[in-house]
Amino acid sequence: MKYKEDVHEWRHAKKVLSTSSHEFPGMEEKILSVLKFSYDGLEDEKVKSCFLYCSLFPEDYEIKKEELIEYWINEGFIDGKRDEDGSNNQGHDIIGSLVRAHLLMECEKEFTPAVKMHDVLREMALWIGHTSGKEEEKQCVKTGVKLRRIPDDINWSVLRRISLMSNQIEEISCCPKCPNLSTLFLQGNNLEVIPGKFFQSMPALVVLDLSGNKYLEELPEEIRSLTSLQYLNLSRTCISSLPVCLKGLRKLISLDLEYCINLESIDGIGTSLPNLQVLKLYYSSVFIDARSIEELQLLEHLKILTGTVIDALMLESIQRVERLASCVQRLLIFQLSAEVLTLNTVALGGLRELDIKFSKISEIKIDWKSKEKEDLLCNSSPYFRHLSRIFIYDLEGPKELTWLLFAPYLKHLKVASSGSIEEIINREKGMSISNVHPDMMVPFQKLQFLSLKDLGKLKRICSSPPPALPSLRKFVVDDCPKMPLESFRDTNRSKEVDG
Repeated sequence: MKYKEDVHEWRHAKKVLSTSSHEFPGMEEKILSVLKFSYDGLEDEKVKSCFLYCSLFPEDYEIKKEELIEYWINEGFIDGKRDEDGSNNQGHDIIGSLVRAHLLMECEKEFTPAVKMHDVLREMALWIGHTSGKEEEKQCVKTGVKLRRIPDDINWSVLRRISLMSNQIEEISCCPKCPNLSTLFLQGNNLEVIPGKFFQSMPALVVLDLSGNKYLEELPEEIRSLTSLQYLNLSRTCISSLPVCLKGLRKLISLDLEYCINLESIDGIGTSLPNLQVLKLYYSSVFIDARSIEELQLLEHLKILTGTVIDALMLESIQRVERLASCVQRLLIFQLSAEVLTLNTVALGGLRELDIKFSKISEIKIDWKSKEKEDLLCNSSPYFRHLSRIFIYDLEGPKELTWLLFAPYLKHLKVASSGSIEEIINREKGMSISNVHPDMMVPFQKLQFLSLKDLGKLKRICSSPPPALPSLRKFVVDDCPKMPLESFRDTNRSKEVDG
Protein backbone atom coordinates (compact mmCIF):
# COMPACT_ATOMS: atom_id res chain seq x y z
CA MET A 1 0.00 0.00 0.00
CA LYS A 2 2.91 2.35 0.53
CA TYR A 3 3.22 2.74 -3.27
CA LYS A 4 -0.25 4.28 -3.53
CA GLU A 5 0.57 7.97 -3.18
CA ASP A 6 -2.32 9.54 -5.10
CA VAL A 7 -5.55 10.11 -3.14
CA HIS A 8 -7.59 8.58 -5.98
CA GLU A 9 -5.57 5.36 -5.73
CA TRP A 10 -6.31 5.15 -2.01
CA ARG A 11 -10.02 5.78 -2.56
CA HIS A 12 -10.09 3.03 -5.17
CA ALA A 13 -8.35 0.72 -2.73
CA LYS A 14 -10.99 1.52 -0.12
CA LYS A 15 -13.78 0.77 -2.62
CA VAL A 16 -12.19 -2.55 -3.52
CA LEU A 17 -11.79 -3.33 0.17
CA SER A 18 -15.45 -2.56 0.89
CA THR A 19 -16.91 -4.48 -2.05
CA SER A 20 -14.59 -7.46 -1.74
CA SER A 21 -15.35 -7.89 1.95
CA HIS A 22 -19.02 -8.54 1.14
CA GLU A 23 -18.15 -11.11 -1.52
CA PHE A 24 -15.64 -12.93 0.67
CA PRO A 25 -16.56 -13.09 4.37
CA GLY A 26 -13.64 -12.28 6.60
CA MET A 27 -11.64 -10.68 3.78
CA GLU A 28 -11.93 -7.15 5.19
CA GLU A 29 -10.43 -8.27 8.48
CA LYS A 30 -7.60 -10.06 6.64
CA ILE A 31 -6.77 -6.96 4.56
CA LEU A 32 -6.88 -4.73 7.60
CA SER A 33 -4.58 -7.16 9.36
CA VAL A 34 -2.07 -6.72 6.53
CA LEU A 35 -2.35 -2.94 6.70
CA LYS A 36 -1.78 -3.14 10.44
CA PHE A 37 1.85 -4.04 9.75
CA SER A 38 2.49 -0.37 8.96
CA TYR A 39 0.96 0.54 12.29
CA ASP A 40 2.89 -2.15 14.14
CA GLY A 41 6.06 -0.79 12.58
CA LEU A 42 5.73 2.27 14.80
CA GLU A 43 8.07 1.44 17.65
CA ASP A 44 6.79 3.96 20.19
CA GLU A 45 3.42 3.21 21.82
CA LYS A 46 2.81 6.94 22.25
CA VAL A 47 3.16 7.45 18.49
CA LYS A 48 0.65 4.66 17.91
CA SER A 49 -1.78 6.40 20.25
CA CYS A 50 -1.27 9.67 18.37
CA PHE A 51 -2.07 7.91 15.08
CA LEU A 52 -5.22 6.22 16.40
CA TYR A 53 -6.43 9.55 17.77
CA CYS A 54 -6.63 10.91 14.22
CA SER A 55 -9.39 8.41 13.42
CA LEU A 56 -11.75 10.25 15.80
CA PHE A 57 -12.32 12.81 13.04
CA PRO A 58 -14.67 12.34 10.06
CA GLU A 59 -13.54 10.91 6.74
CA ASP A 60 -11.38 13.35 4.73
CA TYR A 61 -11.36 15.78 7.66
CA GLU A 62 -8.44 18.21 7.64
CA ILE A 63 -7.01 18.44 11.16
CA LYS A 64 -5.02 21.55 11.98
CA LYS A 65 -1.62 20.49 13.27
CA GLU A 66 -1.62 22.83 16.26
CA GLU A 67 -5.09 21.68 17.36
CA LEU A 68 -4.10 18.03 17.01
CA ILE A 69 -1.01 18.62 19.12
CA GLU A 70 -3.17 20.29 21.80
CA TYR A 71 -5.34 17.16 21.96
CA TRP A 72 -2.24 14.97 22.24
CA ILE A 73 -0.74 17.10 25.01
CA ASN A 74 -3.88 16.99 27.12
CA GLU A 75 -4.35 13.26 26.54
CA GLY A 76 -0.84 12.76 27.90
CA PHE A 77 0.63 11.26 24.71
CA ILE A 78 3.36 13.92 24.61
CA ASP A 79 4.74 16.34 27.16
CA GLY A 80 3.49 19.90 27.32
CA LYS A 81 6.84 21.64 26.91
CA ARG A 82 6.64 24.55 24.49
CA ASP A 83 9.15 26.64 22.57
CA GLU A 84 9.36 30.39 23.06
CA ASP A 85 6.74 30.83 20.32
CA GLY A 86 4.36 28.39 22.03
CA SER A 87 4.98 25.49 19.66
CA ASN A 88 5.58 21.91 20.77
CA ASN A 89 8.54 20.35 18.94
CA GLN A 90 7.73 16.81 20.02
CA GLY A 91 4.25 17.05 18.54
CA HIS A 92 5.55 18.30 15.20
CA ASP A 93 8.19 15.54 15.21
CA ILE A 94 5.52 12.86 15.65
CA ILE A 95 3.39 14.35 12.87
CA GLY A 96 6.46 14.33 10.63
CA SER A 97 7.18 10.68 11.41
CA LEU A 98 3.57 9.68 10.64
CA VAL A 99 3.69 11.59 7.35
CA ARG A 100 6.98 9.93 6.38
CA ALA A 101 5.46 6.54 7.23
CA HIS A 102 2.57 7.37 4.85
CA LEU A 103 0.09 7.07 7.73
CA LEU A 104 -0.91 10.74 7.46
CA MET A 105 -0.72 13.21 4.59
CA GLU A 106 -0.11 16.92 4.80
CA CYS A 107 -2.59 19.55 3.62
CA GLU A 108 -3.77 23.05 4.50
CA LYS A 109 -6.96 24.18 6.22
CA GLU A 110 -7.80 27.87 6.10
CA PHE A 111 -4.15 28.62 5.21
CA THR A 112 -3.04 26.70 8.30
CA PRO A 113 -0.82 23.58 8.21
CA ALA A 114 -2.97 20.48 8.62
CA VAL A 115 -2.99 16.71 8.12
CA LYS A 116 -5.58 14.12 7.21
CA MET A 117 -5.89 10.35 7.02
CA HIS A 118 -6.27 8.29 3.90
CA ASP A 119 -9.71 6.68 4.00
CA VAL A 120 -8.26 3.16 4.03
CA LEU A 121 -5.92 3.92 6.91
CA ARG A 122 -8.77 5.49 8.86
CA GLU A 123 -10.73 2.25 8.39
CA MET A 124 -7.73 0.37 9.78
CA ALA A 125 -7.43 2.69 12.78
CA LEU A 126 -11.16 2.35 13.53
CA TRP A 127 -10.84 -1.42 13.23
CA ILE A 128 -7.97 -1.42 15.72
CA GLY A 129 -9.97 0.75 18.11
CA HIS A 130 -12.99 -1.55 17.80
CA THR A 131 -11.24 -4.91 18.06
CA SER A 132 -8.28 -4.14 20.29
CA GLY A 133 -8.04 -5.88 23.63
CA LYS A 134 -6.00 -3.00 24.98
CA GLU A 135 -8.07 -0.81 27.25
CA GLU A 136 -6.31 2.38 26.13
CA GLU A 137 -7.24 1.78 22.46
CA LYS A 138 -10.99 1.23 22.88
CA GLN A 139 -13.02 3.90 21.14
CA CYS A 140 -16.36 4.56 19.46
CA VAL A 141 -16.56 6.79 16.38
CA LYS A 142 -19.86 7.79 14.75
CA THR A 143 -19.09 10.98 12.83
CA GLY A 144 -20.88 12.75 10.00
CA VAL A 145 -23.79 10.30 9.82
CA LYS A 146 -26.62 12.78 10.60
CA LEU A 147 -27.40 11.45 14.07
CA ARG A 148 -30.14 13.42 15.83
CA ARG A 149 -29.65 11.75 19.19
CA ILE A 150 -26.91 9.83 20.94
CA PRO A 151 -27.24 6.13 20.03
CA ASP A 152 -28.34 3.70 22.74
CA ASP A 153 -25.82 1.04 21.74
CA ILE A 154 -22.71 2.89 22.98
CA ASN A 155 -21.02 0.97 25.77
CA TRP A 156 -19.86 4.02 27.72
CA SER A 157 -18.46 2.01 30.63
CA VAL A 158 -15.54 0.46 28.72
CA LEU A 159 -14.65 3.13 26.15
CA ARG A 160 -11.64 5.42 26.40
CA ARG A 161 -12.63 7.80 23.59
CA ILE A 162 -15.96 8.69 21.94
CA SER A 163 -16.43 10.88 18.87
CA LEU A 164 -19.92 11.96 17.80
CA MET A 165 -18.78 15.09 15.99
CA SER A 166 -20.31 16.55 12.81
CA ASN A 167 -23.81 15.19 13.34
CA GLN A 168 -27.17 16.85 14.03
CA ILE A 169 -27.60 15.89 17.69
CA GLU A 170 -30.12 18.26 19.29
CA GLU A 171 -30.51 16.87 22.78
CA ILE A 172 -28.90 14.56 25.29
CA SER A 173 -31.12 12.32 27.38
CA CYS A 174 -28.68 9.69 28.63
CA CYS A 175 -26.88 9.64 31.96
CA PRO A 176 -23.83 7.50 31.19
CA LYS A 177 -21.35 6.07 33.64
CA CYS A 178 -17.93 6.17 32.03
CA PRO A 179 -15.05 5.67 34.46
CA ASN A 180 -12.47 5.34 31.67
CA LEU A 181 -13.58 8.03 29.20
CA SER A 182 -10.76 10.50 28.50
CA THR A 183 -11.89 12.21 25.26
CA LEU A 184 -15.41 13.22 24.22
CA PHE A 185 -15.99 14.91 20.86
CA LEU A 186 -19.42 16.54 20.44
CA GLN A 187 -18.39 19.43 18.20
CA GLY A 188 -20.40 20.41 15.15
CA ASN A 189 -23.84 19.39 16.45
CA ASN A 190 -27.07 21.27 17.24
CA LEU A 191 -27.09 21.03 21.03
CA GLU A 192 -29.09 23.71 22.84
CA VAL A 193 -28.96 22.37 26.40
CA ILE A 194 -26.74 19.82 28.11
CA PRO A 195 -28.35 18.26 31.20
CA GLY A 196 -26.18 18.34 34.30
CA LYS A 197 -26.54 14.61 34.91
CA PHE A 198 -24.65 13.92 31.67
CA PHE A 199 -21.33 15.03 33.21
CA GLN A 200 -21.74 13.50 36.66
CA SER A 201 -19.92 10.20 36.04
CA MET A 202 -16.92 11.15 33.88
CA PRO A 203 -14.10 11.35 36.44
CA ALA A 204 -11.31 10.64 33.93
CA LEU A 205 -12.41 13.03 31.15
CA VAL A 206 -9.50 15.26 30.07
CA VAL A 207 -10.65 16.47 26.61
CA LEU A 208 -14.13 17.89 25.96
CA ASP A 209 -14.91 19.56 22.63
CA LEU A 210 -18.30 21.29 22.32
CA SER A 211 -17.28 23.76 19.60
CA GLY A 212 -19.65 24.61 16.78
CA ASN A 213 -22.84 23.97 18.78
CA LYS A 214 -24.18 27.34 17.70
CA TYR A 215 -27.35 27.13 19.81
CA LEU A 216 -25.59 26.27 23.06
CA GLU A 217 -25.98 29.25 25.43
CA GLU A 218 -24.84 27.90 28.79
CA LEU A 219 -23.14 25.05 30.58
CA PRO A 220 -24.67 23.11 33.47
CA GLU A 221 -23.31 23.65 36.98
CA GLU A 222 -22.41 19.96 37.08
CA ILE A 223 -19.52 20.55 34.69
CA ARG A 224 -17.50 21.27 37.83
CA SER A 225 -17.52 17.51 38.49
CA LEU A 226 -15.09 17.08 35.57
CA THR A 227 -12.15 17.47 37.93
CA SER A 228 -9.66 15.86 35.52
CA LEU A 229 -10.57 18.11 32.57
CA GLN A 230 -7.59 19.79 30.90
CA TYR A 231 -8.98 20.85 27.49
CA LEU A 232 -12.33 22.60 26.94
CA ASN A 233 -13.36 23.95 23.54
CA LEU A 234 -16.42 26.21 23.48
CA SER A 235 -15.58 28.13 20.31
CA ARG A 236 -18.44 29.09 17.98
CA THR A 237 -21.07 28.59 20.68
CA CYS A 238 -23.50 31.20 22.03
CA ILE A 239 -22.40 31.21 25.66
CA SER A 240 -22.62 34.71 27.14
CA SER A 241 -20.59 34.23 30.30
CA LEU A 242 -18.24 31.78 31.96
CA PRO A 243 -20.15 29.87 34.64
CA VAL A 244 -18.94 30.17 38.22
CA CYS A 245 -18.67 26.39 38.28
CA LEU A 246 -15.55 26.56 36.10
CA LYS A 247 -13.69 27.28 39.34
CA GLY A 248 -13.82 23.55 39.95
CA LEU A 249 -11.75 22.82 36.86
CA ARG A 250 -8.40 23.46 38.55
CA LYS A 251 -6.51 21.22 36.10
CA LEU A 252 -7.76 23.03 32.99
CA ILE A 253 -4.84 23.90 30.71
CA SER A 254 -6.53 24.92 27.45
CA LEU A 255 -9.72 26.99 27.00
CA ASP A 256 -10.95 27.95 23.52
CA LEU A 257 -13.55 30.75 23.35
CA GLU A 258 -12.90 31.96 19.80
CA TYR A 259 -15.90 33.27 17.84
CA CYS A 260 -18.07 33.37 20.98
CA ILE A 261 -19.76 36.55 19.83
CA ASN A 262 -22.14 36.68 22.82
CA LEU A 263 -19.43 36.30 25.45
CA GLU A 264 -19.44 39.39 27.67
CA SER A 265 -16.49 38.95 30.04
CA ILE A 266 -13.80 36.65 31.39
CA ASP A 267 -13.92 38.15 34.89
CA GLY A 268 -12.45 35.83 37.49
CA ILE A 269 -10.60 33.62 35.03
CA GLY A 270 -7.21 34.51 36.54
CA THR A 271 -8.08 33.13 39.95
CA SER A 272 -10.51 30.41 38.83
CA LEU A 273 -8.17 28.71 36.34
CA PRO A 274 -4.64 29.22 37.70
CA ASN A 275 -3.03 26.52 35.53
CA LEU A 276 -4.32 27.81 32.20
CA GLN A 277 -1.66 27.74 29.47
CA VAL A 278 -3.79 28.33 26.37
CA LEU A 279 -6.57 30.93 26.16
CA LYS A 280 -8.19 31.71 22.81
CA LEU A 281 -10.42 34.79 22.54
CA TYR A 282 -10.01 35.70 18.86
CA TYR A 283 -13.22 37.18 17.38
CA SER A 284 -15.11 36.83 20.65
CA SER A 285 -16.87 39.84 22.15
CA VAL A 286 -14.30 40.00 24.95
CA PHE A 287 -11.77 42.57 23.74
CA ILE A 288 -8.31 43.14 25.14
CA ASP A 289 -8.82 46.16 27.41
CA ALA A 290 -7.46 47.41 30.73
CA ARG A 291 -9.71 45.07 32.70
CA SER A 292 -8.84 41.95 30.73
CA ILE A 293 -5.10 42.77 30.71
CA GLU A 294 -5.23 42.90 34.51
CA GLU A 295 -7.05 39.56 34.56
CA LEU A 296 -4.68 37.94 32.06
CA GLN A 297 -1.61 38.92 34.05
CA LEU A 298 -2.82 36.62 36.84
CA LEU A 299 -2.35 33.63 34.53
CA GLU A 300 1.27 32.89 35.39
CA HIS A 301 1.53 29.79 33.16
CA LEU A 302 -0.02 31.33 30.03
CA LYS A 303 1.84 30.37 26.82
CA ILE A 304 -0.67 30.95 24.01
CA LEU A 305 -3.17 33.81 23.70
CA THR A 306 -5.39 34.89 20.82
CA GLY A 307 -7.57 37.98 20.96
CA THR A 308 -9.11 41.14 19.57
CA VAL A 309 -8.07 44.77 20.04
CA ILE A 310 -10.29 47.77 19.28
CA ASP A 311 -8.22 50.52 20.91
CA ALA A 312 -4.69 51.65 19.96
CA LEU A 313 -3.86 52.56 23.56
CA MET A 314 -4.80 49.07 24.71
CA LEU A 315 -2.57 47.54 22.04
CA GLU A 316 0.25 49.74 23.29
CA SER A 317 -0.52 48.71 26.88
CA ILE A 318 -0.36 44.98 26.21
CA GLN A 319 2.89 45.42 24.27
CA ARG A 320 4.42 46.96 27.40
CA VAL A 321 3.75 43.71 29.26
CA GLU A 322 6.10 41.56 27.20
CA ARG A 323 5.42 38.33 29.14
CA LEU A 324 1.79 38.64 28.10
CA ALA A 325 2.34 40.09 24.62
CA SER A 326 4.81 37.34 23.72
CA CYS A 327 1.98 34.81 24.18
CA VAL A 328 -0.14 36.44 21.45
CA GLN A 329 -0.26 34.13 18.42
CA ARG A 330 -3.37 35.38 16.65
CA LEU A 331 -4.45 39.01 16.76
CA LEU A 332 -7.47 40.80 15.31
CA ILE A 333 -7.33 44.60 15.10
CA PHE A 334 -11.01 45.47 14.72
CA GLN A 335 -12.83 48.78 14.20
CA LEU A 336 -9.81 50.69 15.44
CA SER A 337 -9.22 54.38 14.67
CA ALA A 338 -5.77 55.91 15.07
CA GLU A 339 -3.38 58.26 13.31
CA VAL A 340 -0.47 55.95 14.04
CA LEU A 341 -0.49 52.31 15.12
CA THR A 342 2.78 50.76 16.32
CA LEU A 343 3.53 47.04 16.26
CA ASN A 344 6.55 45.89 18.26
CA THR A 345 8.43 42.88 16.87
CA VAL A 346 9.96 42.09 20.27
CA ALA A 347 6.79 42.23 22.35
CA LEU A 348 4.76 40.42 19.66
CA GLY A 349 7.55 37.96 18.95
CA GLY A 350 5.21 34.94 18.92
CA LEU A 351 2.65 36.46 16.51
CA ARG A 352 1.64 34.05 13.72
CA GLU A 353 -1.56 35.51 12.31
CA LEU A 354 -2.63 39.16 12.04
CA ASP A 355 -6.00 40.48 10.86
CA ILE A 356 -6.80 44.17 10.44
CA LYS A 357 -10.49 44.74 9.68
CA PHE A 358 -12.90 47.68 9.48
CA SER A 359 -10.28 50.12 10.77
CA LYS A 360 -9.10 53.65 10.03
CA ILE A 361 -5.34 53.97 10.50
CA SER A 362 -3.26 56.60 8.73
CA GLU A 363 0.08 54.88 9.32
CA ILE A 364 1.33 51.58 10.69
CA LYS A 365 4.81 51.66 12.17
CA ILE A 366 7.15 48.91 13.28
CA ASP A 367 9.26 49.11 16.43
CA TRP A 368 11.82 46.55 17.60
CA LYS A 369 12.92 48.16 20.86
CA SER A 370 12.21 46.22 24.01
CA LYS A 371 9.84 48.10 26.29
CA GLU A 372 11.12 46.29 29.38
CA LYS A 373 14.76 45.37 28.80
CA GLU A 374 16.90 48.17 27.45
CA ASP A 375 20.00 45.94 27.57
CA LEU A 376 18.50 43.73 24.86
CA LEU A 377 18.16 46.48 22.27
CA CYS A 378 21.19 45.37 20.27
CA ASN A 379 19.94 41.78 20.09
CA SER A 380 16.30 42.61 19.38
CA SER A 381 14.88 41.16 16.17
CA PRO A 382 13.81 43.89 13.73
CA TYR A 383 11.24 41.61 12.12
CA PHE A 384 8.44 39.19 12.94
CA ARG A 385 10.02 35.73 13.01
CA HIS A 386 6.81 33.68 13.07
CA LEU A 387 4.21 35.85 11.31
CA SER A 388 2.99 33.78 8.34
CA ARG A 389 -0.53 35.08 7.58
CA ILE A 390 -1.92 38.61 7.26
CA PHE A 391 -5.46 39.56 6.20
CA ILE A 392 -6.31 43.23 5.71
CA TYR A 393 -9.96 44.08 5.03
CA ASP A 394 -11.64 47.49 4.84
CA LEU A 395 -8.63 49.44 6.07
CA GLU A 396 -8.97 53.17 5.46
CA GLY A 397 -6.05 55.60 5.50
CA PRO A 398 -2.70 54.24 4.32
CA LYS A 399 -1.54 54.55 0.72
CA GLU A 400 1.00 51.75 1.08
CA LEU A 401 1.86 48.77 3.28
CA THR A 402 5.66 48.94 3.26
CA TRP A 403 5.73 47.74 6.88
CA LEU A 404 5.07 44.25 5.48
CA LEU A 405 8.82 44.09 4.80
CA PHE A 406 9.15 43.35 8.51
CA ALA A 407 7.33 40.04 7.95
CA PRO A 408 9.89 38.17 5.79
CA TYR A 409 8.37 34.75 6.57
CA LEU A 410 4.91 35.72 5.35
CA LYS A 411 3.22 32.88 3.43
CA HIS A 412 -0.33 34.17 2.95
CA LEU A 413 -1.33 37.77 2.28
CA LYS A 414 -4.87 38.98 1.54
CA VAL A 415 -5.72 42.65 1.06
CA ALA A 416 -9.31 43.57 0.21
CA SER A 417 -11.78 46.48 0.16
CA SER A 418 -9.20 49.05 1.22
CA GLY A 419 -9.80 52.03 -1.04
CA SER A 420 -6.82 54.21 -0.12
CA ILE A 421 -4.04 51.72 -0.94
CA GLU A 422 -2.09 52.61 -4.10
CA GLU A 423 0.84 50.21 -3.75
CA ILE A 424 1.87 47.43 -1.43
CA ILE A 425 5.55 48.38 -1.10
CA ASN A 426 6.63 52.01 -1.55
CA ARG A 427 10.03 52.19 -3.23
CA GLU A 428 11.42 55.12 -1.25
CA LYS A 429 10.31 53.73 2.11
CA GLY A 430 11.51 50.29 1.12
CA MET A 431 14.94 51.65 0.20
CA SER A 432 15.27 53.46 3.53
CA ILE A 433 14.38 50.26 5.39
CA SER A 434 16.76 48.08 3.36
CA ASN A 435 19.59 50.58 3.92
CA VAL A 436 19.31 49.86 7.64
CA HIS A 437 18.35 46.19 7.23
CA PRO A 438 19.91 44.84 3.99
CA ASP A 439 18.31 41.42 4.49
CA MET A 440 14.89 43.03 3.88
CA MET A 441 15.81 44.33 0.43
CA VAL A 442 13.84 41.67 -1.49
CA PRO A 443 10.18 41.41 -0.37
CA PHE A 444 7.95 38.37 -0.06
CA GLN A 445 10.54 35.61 -0.56
CA LYS A 446 8.38 33.06 1.29
CA LEU A 447 4.97 34.23 0.02
CA GLN A 448 2.87 31.35 -1.35
CA PHE A 449 -0.59 32.92 -1.68
CA LEU A 450 -1.39 36.52 -2.61
CA SER A 451 -4.93 37.87 -2.94
CA LEU A 452 -5.74 41.47 -3.91
CA LYS A 453 -9.46 42.28 -4.19
CA ASP A 454 -11.59 45.41 -4.50
CA LEU A 455 -8.66 47.85 -4.36
CA GLY A 456 -9.78 50.71 -6.59
CA LYS A 457 -6.58 52.76 -6.32
CA LEU A 458 -4.01 49.96 -6.33
CA LYS A 459 -1.48 50.49 -9.14
CA ARG A 460 1.27 48.03 -8.31
CA ILE A 461 2.74 45.69 -5.75
CA CYS A 462 5.94 47.70 -5.83
CA SER A 463 7.87 49.84 -8.31
CA SER A 464 9.54 48.09 -11.23
CA PRO A 465 10.90 45.57 -11.61
CA PRO A 466 7.96 43.58 -10.21
CA PRO A 467 8.89 41.14 -7.43
CA ALA A 468 9.95 37.66 -8.47
CA LEU A 469 8.00 35.97 -5.65
CA PRO A 470 9.91 32.67 -5.95
CA SER A 471 7.66 30.72 -3.55
CA LEU A 472 4.30 31.94 -4.91
CA ARG A 473 1.80 29.21 -5.79
CA LYS A 474 -1.31 31.30 -6.41
CA PHE A 475 -2.00 34.98 -7.12
CA VAL A 476 -5.60 36.25 -7.17
CA VAL A 477 -6.55 39.73 -8.42
CA ASP A 478 -10.16 40.89 -8.57
CA ASP A 479 -11.65 44.35 -9.08
CA CYS A 480 -8.31 46.20 -9.11
CA PRO A 481 -8.84 48.27 -12.31
CA LYS A 482 -5.56 50.20 -12.11
CA MET A 483 -3.41 47.13 -11.50
CA PRO A 484 -1.68 45.91 -14.72
CA LEU A 485 -1.13 42.16 -14.71
CA GLU A 486 0.93 41.83 -17.91
CA SER A 487 4.29 42.60 -16.37
CA PHE A 488 3.55 40.30 -13.45
CA ARG A 489 2.64 37.43 -15.75
CA ASP A 490 5.80 37.99 -17.78
CA THR A 491 8.04 37.57 -14.73
CA ASN A 492 5.99 34.82 -13.06
CA ARG A 493 5.10 32.48 -15.89
CA SER A 494 5.08 29.42 -13.65
CA LYS A 495 2.58 30.91 -11.18
CA GLU A 496 -1.18 30.49 -11.15
CA VAL A 497 -2.56 33.96 -11.80
CA ASP A 498 -6.31 34.62 -11.52
CA GLY A 499 -7.66 37.99 -12.60
